[in-house]
Amino acid sequence: MRDKVLRWCRENAMLSPGQTVVCAVSGGADSVAMLHILCSLREALGVTVSAAHFNHRLRGAESDRDEAFVRKLCDDWGVPLAAASGDAAARARETGESIEEAARNLRYAFFASLGQSVATAHTADDNLETMLLNFLRSTGLTGLGGIPPKRDFLVRPILCCTRQEVLAYLDAHRLPHVEDSTNAADDCVRNRLRHNVLTLLKAENPALAETALRTAQLLRQDDAFLDCLAEAALQTASAGTMAWRCDALRAEPDAVRTRAVRAMLQTIHIPKLSHAHIEAVDRLLFTDDPSARVSLPSSWEARREYDRLCLARTADAATFVPVPLISGKTIRIPELGLKIRCEFTKNFAKNRPGTFTFACRCDMIGATNGLVVRPRRSGDALRLPGGTKTLKKWFIDRKVPAAHLCPCSRMIPAFWPSMDLARILTAARPRVNRPSCLTLRKNENKEEYAV
Repeated sequence: MRDKVLRWCRENAMLSPGQTVVCAVSGGADSVAMLHILCSLREALGVTVSAAHFNHRLRGAESDRDEAFVRKLCDDWGVPLAAASGDAAARARETGESIEEAARNLRYAFFASLGQSVATAHTADDNLETMLLNFLRSTGLTGLGGIPPKRDFLVRPILCCTRQEVLAYLDAHRLPHVEDSTNAADDCVRNRLRHNVLTLLKAENPALAETALRTAQLLRQDDAFLDCLAEAALQTASAGTMAWRCDALRAEPDAVRTRAVRAMLQTIHIPKLSHAHIEAVDRLLFTDDPSARVSLPSSWEARREYDRLCLARTADAATFVPVPLISGKTIRIPELGLKIRCEFTKNFAKNRPGTFTFACRCDMIGATNGLVVRPRRSGDALRLPGGTKTLKKWFIDRKVPAAHLCPCSRMIPAFWPSMDLARILTAARPRVNRPSCLTLRKNENKEEYAV
């Protein structure tokens, strides 16, 4: 078993000479065997070995017994030990996680804090159980790839060994270990698979764990290849920051496109991303609705903007108090990130001061209380040379995405669109030049005017 582990570590470039590897030791058979083997391979691998133990406080006196056992074992073997504890049950109550999930998160957070490569004692049998669990949960190709030999700071030196080999190694070297009483219960899916399903499967194929290990390796290779294709597809379809061309993604094979959608969503680090989210965003690529949206966790949303698929934060509903425009003064509108200066001028068409300067015909306004900047309202309209058109219809005709109408809950200043919108119009329709003199149309409220 020792030579098998040595070959496995070298084949997978698991450890580098001169580094420290921290063995995660629970006190169980697998972790004790792993610690003993790595200690015996220190010279062959050129590494320093230490240990870490985390007490989840789930089994009362038994948990404390395990910690005491690991402390004595490391002391007897001259292995430095880092130990910590945490209340997994309390965390589960606070976060809504399962007990197993809470314990794992606490444990791995502790391992990550050590700042070294951490070796976990997963075996080929653990890998087989994980593959079956993921199959039951329909996790796709990635889940069927099982437990990888290494990931991030984690390495699995004895993943190549079966549980039977581990027990034989302990017997041969007369190594003590402790048993977790919860492993004998059938109150979780993994234990039921281990005690019932795998017993039947191994009767048909005694080498099932080794077979699953080879199968998982092949599946991970295919998975990595498809990931590369998905990343290339996203780059080809890129249409700016957090935006992708729908036609380019639709042209990809299903296996690549859905994977690209998953990679797209992973860029914004959405917690608990589900297959349902991926399917919903994928459907956006094919919808006929140019403004369709899909709500995502953590206040994110995916939305169609005509032939673009975009990811953005969900805009919170905001209030916008009408702001009067005073001649000769500059006003600030924090909700829009906008400054507006209003002043009277003559011969505007001949002496246009800048791109984002617009004019209104004073003789056609008839404002008794001055101009007011306010959010766009239903029915607001433009009086154009060919007739009158509502703002909503005007934006639709020019294919301005609804989400771009304003950075603050799609609000539009009544005087004229914000600088943000002006940029959008220019980018979306390069042929759109600076507006000429504009006519304001009265709204029902005579004290306010909307473009």
